[in-house]
Amino acid sequence: MAIGRPTVYDVAERAGVSIATVSFAFRRPDKVRSETRDAVLQVARELGYVPSGSARNLARGRTGVLGLHLFDLLVESATPVAVDSAHPVDAQPGRLTDLAELDVGDGLLAWDAAEDARRSEPRTFPLYVDEIQRGFVLECKRNGTAVLLSTGGLGVSEIADTAGQVDGLAILPGATVDASLGSVASTLPVVVLSSQIGDAHHVLADNAGGERMLVDHFVHEHGVRSFGWIDAPAGFDTDERRSAFLDAVAAHPGARAEVIDTVDLERAPRFPGLTARIRDGRLPDAVLCATDQLALATLDVLHAHDVSVPQEVRLAGFDGIQAVRTSSPTVTTVRQPMELMGRLAAHLLLTDPGDGSVGRRSVRVEVGLRLGRSCGCDPEAALSP
Repeated sequence: MAIGRPTVYDVAERAGVSIATVSFAFRRPDKVRSETRDAVLQVARELGYVPSGSARNLARGRTGVLGLHLFDLLVESATPVAVDSAHPVDAQPGRLTDLAELDVGDGLLAWDAAEDARRSEPRTFPLYVDEIQRGFVLECKRNGTAVLLSTGGLGVSEIADTAGQVDGLAILPGATVDASLGSVASTLPVVVLSSQIGDAHHVLADNAGGERMLVDHFVHEHGVRSFGWIDAPAGFDTDERRSAFLDAVAAHPGARAEVIDTVDLERAPRFPGLTARIRDGRLPDAVLCATDQLALATLDVLHAHDVSVPQEVRLAGFDGIQAVRTSSPTVTTVRQPMELMGRLAAHLLLTDPGDGSVGRRSVRVEVGLRLGRSCGCDPEAALSP
């Protein structure tokens, strides 16, 4: 039979003191006579009483918890593989096993190897969101702070539910979070990652610097003169990268750039502009993509039409997710330090007491060029002595 956890009231009653004295015996022992303190601690040991950290935090108006709210970056499905505008390939990984349907008391529990393979496939894990989350959790753990992870839609209620349970909130935004941010940023510290929206702290990557690195590399090392751009739906990172790409190409006399497609991989994984150029023999020298996931899907389209990369067209992405290191060919990209960005988000919250004494801070981190074979380089040879 389960026995209730002893409370501060139980200790106070048996020791013959007030609950305030019990609290002081643990939190401020210097404020209690030694004889009284020893008696309280002895009773606590006999009862098995442990002070509640949550109760202490709540008494100070704090929860001792930071929140990380993930919008549509955390998805159940794998990235669809788009072959062409008429025949997209469905790469849905299936639903999670319902654990309620399993008999967990039936000896050795079997597991679904096919589901495990789908869920651990590099195209679906780890992605940008996974590395951000890891960094956030690591920094909180390092500082002895608990983490509340939550997911939800774009409405005010979803983010407000999380905000009401934490001392500070980091947000990976979806399509729009302006209304949600306005409802919570005035009541607790908020950090927004990869976007400058809202009255909040911000953690950003050097998108413009990364695109300049890519374009300069393609021009100087591979003699590229014509560039194509595969865009993602509008967003802060996407907009910065597209603008920087166009500016970087324009900075090279004689080079030209065009936006070929805007592709929403989750809703319409189709590349009509790219497939038309393949069919008509009008591919540019190089195709740069707004994200690595777009670059991998673009690579699938090129392969499906027997276009050789990098021999017939060179390719690059942006983000530095693990999957581009295992593709064939490996994809040249710009790596942003995602784990560091997650740690920075936690640090900004941990160092903001939430009383208005700390102004809004914006941190932008450096990025680095990661060469793969898709641009025509041989990274292994570059590392040889």
